[in-house]
Amino acid sequence: MSTNPIALLVSNDYIEIQATLQAIKQCLTLSIMLEVLDEDQTAGLPIPIPEMDGETLAKIMQWCEHHRGDSIPDPNEWRTATASNQTQEITKWDTEFLNIDRELLFKLTNGANYLEIPLLLQYAVLTVALKLEDMSSKRMCEFLNVENDFTPEQELQTRKEYAWANQQ
Repeated sequence: MSTNPIALLVSNDYIEIQATLQAIKQCLTLSIMLEVLDEDQTAGLPIPIPEMDGETLAKIMQWCEHHRGDSIPDPNEWRTATASNQTQEITKWDTEFLNIDRELLFKLTNGANYLEIPLLLQYAVLTVALKLEDMSSKRMCEFLNVENDFTPEQELQTRKEYAWANQQ
């Protein structure tokens, strides 16, 4: 018998991802769900994750497996720490893990938020912020896929009003 019981997660594109229950407990949403549903009675049943594609879910569970032995923060504590900008330094492994393309990084951030994985969410948001750090406002808009809906006149007026923001 396995010392780490395995759960089966199913993404919205029907990709099946196996994960240890210890790793799943990094996801506050799934951890609470397993507590409420009694994990002994639900053992072996697939857990649908309807808001996530297989690639993203696999990447998130890779992170959870790596961190499965880490302590799991109290939901109220991590929300307070996040709101007050108390961030932890990103480890080398996590930095390399998050060195991914923009689209997957955003999916991972949304997935960490959806599944309530505090440390992964914090690291992913910090990674996005670090990528934006030295970008011009125009480049930031491109990176974040933000459309400019100003008329040329409105844009000129805004640039005049906030000239301090465009100094590089």
